[in-house]
Amino acid sequence: MILDLSLNREEVDFWPALAEVVNQNGYDQDKIKKAYDMAKDFYGGEKRNSGEAYLSHPVWVAKLVAQLNVGEEAVIAALLHESIAYGIELEKIAEEFGDEVALLVDGLTEVRKKTGGVEVQQDNVEIFRRFLFSSVDDVRVLIIRLSDKLHDGLTIDGLSKKEQKDYAQRVLGIYSPIAEYVGLHFFKRKLDDIAFKAINPEMATKMEALIETRKNDEIKALALVKSEIEEMLKINNLNKYEIQGRIKSLYSTYLKIKSKGEDRVKDRVGIRILTESIADCYNILGLLHAKYKYLPEEFNDYISDPKPNGYRSLQTTLNWKGKITLEVQIRTFKMHEFNEFGPASHIAYKMRDEKKQSGQGYEWVKELINWQRDDKNVNTYKINVLSNFVYVSTPKGDIIQLPKGATALDFAYRIHTEIGDHCMGVKINNKMGKISTVLASGDVVEIMTNNKVNVNKNWLELVTTRWAKEHIRKMTA
Repeated sequence: MILDLSLNREEVDFWPALAEVVNQNGYDQDKIKKAYDMAKDFYGGEKRNSGEAYLSHPVWVAKLVAQLNVGEEAVIAALLHESIAYGIELEKIAEEFGDEVALLVDGLTEVRKKTGGVEVQQDNVEIFRRFLFSSVDDVRVLIIRLSDKLHDGLTIDGLSKKEQKDYAQRVLGIYSPIAEYVGLHFFKRKLDDIAFKAINPEMATKMEALIETRKNDEIKALALVKSEIEEMLKINNLNKYEIQGRIKSLYSTYLKIKSKGEDRVKDRVGIRILTESIADCYNILGLLHAKYKYLPEEFNDYISDPKPNGYRSLQTTLNWKGKITLEVQIRTFKMHEFNEFGPASHIAYKMRDEKKQSGQGYEWVKELINWQRDDKNVNTYKINVLSNFVYVSTPKGDIIQLPKGATALDFAYRIHTEIGDHCMGVKINNKMGKISTVLASGDVVEIMTNNKVNVNKNWLELVTTRWAKEHIRKMTA
């Protein structure tokens, strides 16, 4: 599914474009048109900083949400997502469109209150933790908010340089990590690249020029490599597989070059091979290494030795015909869904076949949540797939996923076996506790050890992805 992100800044009547998507999904056009007319009335002649009609913003957001196909209530809420700030009463929204829409609009209003004007450089990890765990229990609120921020980014030219940097820092501190968390990697890549250009425009321009010189060769190489690998797997009677290709985004390429150097970037072009069993993973690895030269220093077996956050995959870097290097990830379908969706993996995995059958590229978004009714008989998309896990952090803000019921000692072993073996005590939320204490989401855990610990000084870097503070430091260094 290809999303239409066109801005159509010259339009006067915004309804036809939205109506087209609404009709494609079989939504109630009259109900959504009623919400459109309400938005048109209370936004009136307001203009955005870019000079275009303010109405263009909620309509664009609603159009994108409609394309993601998460229900007409979400489309209506997208149209009205800033209505409370313009003086519309929540009761009025509930009366006109139902309690479910009102709850979504109320949730979006709360998100704006909690994140508006926040200085993310100072305490971005804590902001993210509070935002995720205490503010939102409906995934559609996140989807609408991410769509909102994406449109802001695509029209960022209407902001001053300072406002652009403030936007970029908030994106890297809050919204990009959230997009990654709920599996909306399309949003993450777009938001990261927009933020990168705002914070470091000179480097972004340089990177774009560098990437453009390689782009055509990389696309051709990717198609040829996929074809060769498919043929190799068929010859060896490996039929249950899926091959995915990708070329790194602007920002992720920049981070890799900054950490390794331009001549050390080996994985801008990548292949991911998904298969049924662990045995097939190792079989495919052997076939690849027999056919292509590979870089031993770039090989990692995260299946037999998973990362501390549970990530599992074989990763190798191949030299293809001496022309290009590409990273290959080999994993089972179940490993892939866990790596992509974390605690929602069991639901996302179930949707894989349904996605193929329906042809709807973003249908899996619905299955990140569980459709249910609460005691008010209101349909809600609750993020309750997280109930089997807790999320705690190190003092430096790295988020660790643990099974529900995990103790401080389990946390120590998740960090590193040596840390667990030599654990002498623990601080939980800056207070001394017992190593048998059961942890709760949001806890900050610090492990005390004796002097016998001997682990690689970079072990903490393996724990999880750094959030905005690290990204901003790298870009402004």
